[in-house]
Amino acid sequence: MNEEYKVGVAYEEGFVVRVKATSKEQASEKVEDMVSAYGSCTISDEVPKYHDKDVVHRDWQITDVEEVNDE
Repeated sequence: MNEEYKVGVAYEEGFVVRVKATSKEQASEKVEDMVSAYGSCTISDEVPKYHDKDVVHRDWQITDVEEVNDE
């Protein structure tokens, strides 16, 4: 019989986002707001289509594994 486990993953992604803005400061604010609002969704298709995102690096590692005991 298979057991159930919780597996922790540390995930990091670096990406470049293209946005239209009137200045560097506004461009930075727009992207910071987008990342703050959508958090982990930045790697999915759920982020609004007002920008192009180009992934420049991705790294992950398994941090821990715990058996799930539903007793």
